[in-house]
Amino acid sequence: MKIESYDNVLRWSYKLAREWVVDNLVPKGVSSSRKFDTYKRNGEYLPKNFPRKPDEYFKKKGVWPGWPDFFGKPDSHPESNYLSYTDASHLCQLRKVKNSIEYRTWTNRPANLPARPDQYYKELWDGWKEFLGNNYDLPERKVASKLKATDVRIIKHQLDLGVSGAVLARNFGVSEMQISRIKHGENWTKV
Repeated sequence: MKIESYDNVLRWSYKLAREWVVDNLVPKGVSSSRKFDTYKRNGEYLPKNFPRKPDEYFKKKGVWPGWPDFFGKPDSHPESNYLSYTDASHLCQLRKVKNSIEYRTWTNRPANLPARPDQYYKELWDGWKEFLGNNYDLPERKVASKLKATDVRIIKHQLDLGVSGAVLARNFGVSEMQISRIKHGENWTKV
């Protein structure tokens, strides 16, 4: 299918989105979810209505086979190349990674470390402190609001999935009224 202007596409099919990514982003070196996020964060061009979170968008439609397929590598399974829990932990300790934030924002994190070790190693997971060892240090936080933008994104996503406001309020340490205001767009409207 040849399209003159991808900015005119209103609803993206998985096939069309994949085709655009393979033709336009992969040649620029954007070939993983991490690189895609960096590309977006840097304000690089994406067509007007292109899904900003394609994994979530296409999972809702029931057609998400995974990031490798999205970038044109359907037989690639990077998780098969990940280090064992012990080796991954040891590498992080050698590199003196201090906390989960530093791990997630680690620009040149080796490809053999999963983006979410807490999920990938969940059977062995005993917390970041255990994983990072003696280097572990909580980042300093300036408390202005109980919720951060990332928390609000999670709350909105969970509300879309039908999780009750009471459960979310308890988990995030805020009132049910705060969750209700987020749900109805009264608070955190720009997130």
